[in-house]
Amino acid sequence: MFRILFVMLFAVFLGVNSYAVNPKQYIGKKNLPVHITADKLTAFDKKGIYIFEGDVVAKRGDVTLKSDRMKVIKNLKTGQIDKVICTGHVIITKEDKRATGDKAIYEANKSMVTLIGNAKVVSGKNNIEADRIVYYLDKDYVVSQADNSTKRVEVTIYPNKKEKKSHTNKKEKK
Repeated sequence: MFRILFVMLFAVFLGVNSYAVNPKQYIGKKNLPVHITADKLTAFDKKGIYIFEGDVVAKRGDVTLKSDRMKVIKNLKTGQIDKVICTGHVIITKEDKRATGDKAIYEANKSMVTLIGNAKVVSGKNNIEADRIVYYLDKDYVVSQADNSTKRVEVTIYPNKKEKKSHTNKKEKK
């Protein structure tokens, strides 16, 4: 459940780098364009740094990422994205899934996504809240932690509803 949201969380970033590792649900969708709008873009092409500021909205397929600021750092040798840092009112949505935090970091070399500060992931009625939520894309696991002793990790998980199977009378073979 949380895996799906974290995969979607940075599908936008993976779309910026068309050669990045595509999680299972995005295999075959790597050609989807990323559309980014912002009040301002500052591009340092020779340094491989692109800074989007002011009401940043990045969309790729059915995934939307919003933040106050997004910094994209590209590896000059490979041309691939090394890191994406979003700060200020970070919101990532896909269908009934939503992730929020003060900051979000995607690190390609570690295949890792980190939500920092008031981090919350909601999938349907299920949710997890912590100071920090880290998702390891390659290893497919999540680590959540509180940064101080006064706040703890909070998780609410509802059981899956099982569909009732209809009982039909089968005719016996003669």
